[in-house]
Amino acid sequence: MAEPLQEKPIVFETDAVVIGGGLAGTAASIHLARNGFRVICIEQRREIRNIVGESLDWSAPDLFADLGLPMEELVSKEVATWKRHITVASIDGGRKEFLPGEWLAERPWNVELRTLHLDRDRTDACLRETAQRLGVKTLHERVADFAVMDEHNPKTRRILGLRTQQGTFVRASWFIDASGSDASLLGKRFELKSVAYGPRKAAIWSHVTTEEWVEGTTLYMVPSPGEYMEWIWEIPIRPGVSSIGYIAPGSSVKRQRAAGHSTHEILVRQCDRFDRLQEIVEQGHVSQAATTSFLCRTYEGVCGTNWVVVGEAASQSDPITGNGVTAALRHAQEASRLICRYRQRGTISIWARSLYNLRVATVGFYFNSLIEKLFYQPMLRDRIGFFSTARIYTVPAWLMNVVYTRMRPAGSWVRSVAITSILNTIRMCAWLAFQVASLMPSGTANRSQCQPFSTREQIYAL
Repeated sequence: MAEPLQEKPIVFETDAVVIGGGLAGTAASIHLARNGFRVICIEQRREIRNIVGESLDWSAPDLFADLGLPMEELVSKEVATWKRHITVASIDGGRKEFLPGEWLAERPWNVELRTLHLDRDRTDACLRETAQRLGVKTLHERVADFAVMDEHNPKTRRILGLRTQQGTFVRASWFIDASGSDASLLGKRFELKSVAYGPRKAAIWSHVTTEEWVEGTTLYMVPSPGEYMEWIWEIPIRPGVSSIGYIAPGSSVKRQRAAGHSTHEILVRQCDRFDRLQEIVEQGHVSQAATTSFLCRTYEGVCGTNWVVVGEAASQSDPITGNGVTAALRHAQEASRLICRYRQRGTISIWARSLYNLRVATVGFYFNSLIEKLFYQPMLRDRIGFFSTARIYTVPAWLMNVVYTRMRPAGSWVRSVAITSILNTIRMCAWLAFQVASLMPSGTANRSQCQPFSTREQIYAL
């Protein structure tokens, strides 16, 4: 019997391909479409739900406004709630509230002192609607391979097209990889070098109904002397609903699962350690817990001749930094501007590639190394006290996000080198402090951290 004739493969011709329909991918699609590009977004999932990244830092709202979603609109549509401060709580009852300094609202900074908590499902749906209105075509297929010219020469390596597992072939002039941290398609395909910080961690979270919430993120820390830190977040994502999540090393979650606890039980048991969370869990309905694992790592060399890696595919930030959403939107914005600038030339210059690579790598190293050395590892935390460590991290981490936003280093080698030099200097200071602390005798932590208290502190204080 004769074999049936193979159907002719579907071939698409377009200007730009964005791989991944998450936050970074959708943002990049919007930026490109607004600049006249024909865009195809390839996302194998038809529905993207249970997304981490609900608490924004103070740089993210402007990036959302550039996408057509100003803060006031997000709040009025009940897609977001206001975030005016961060509260850090310890397991012994201590609490400390961090607020932006009022001087930031004055010239020359002119920083909006409010930011947001997001219902990510609703926010991402709004962005996908915007992309659809702009004519972005979405293929719900899975990328199988790339057609690459000069694959073994990083300087001239060029993507000609890609093939999906369903047999579709897509040709384009430009490619953006926003496939996420687990896939990292181009990072793995081109064997890009990466730097990782800390062990692989697990996140377990759920949405809980509650009418009692404040306009701020609360972080509940579960550090034990000499041990790697675990923590819980409480984020009011929309009126009447809060996100409660637990972060721990994968080995810790594995031990709890081996003891017979389900992911839902693990989350509830951890919340029971704090009176506030125990009350929320008891009064509100805890839906089925979602879970994911992640490794905080940053790829190097994430920009090539006609391709750019963005979002978590380029750099995975630890959730406690609050920098994941900002990084995703920044990458998407800067990558899109690069492509627009070199559209006629057809190739991103080596100089522009180097600057993009420098910014992505330096910012990724900065946030992940600071949070790892100052918070997760016990050396400094046990010696200077938990809240002192929080202050040391908070000031440079958040202030540098503001400086980055105001300096706008993209497109300027002077500003790019300046901002990365500052970030590397601060990171080196943290490394030196970590090394000194590792040589000090234990048990020298600030005793004030053990005393229950409640204070308010302005961050970014100079």
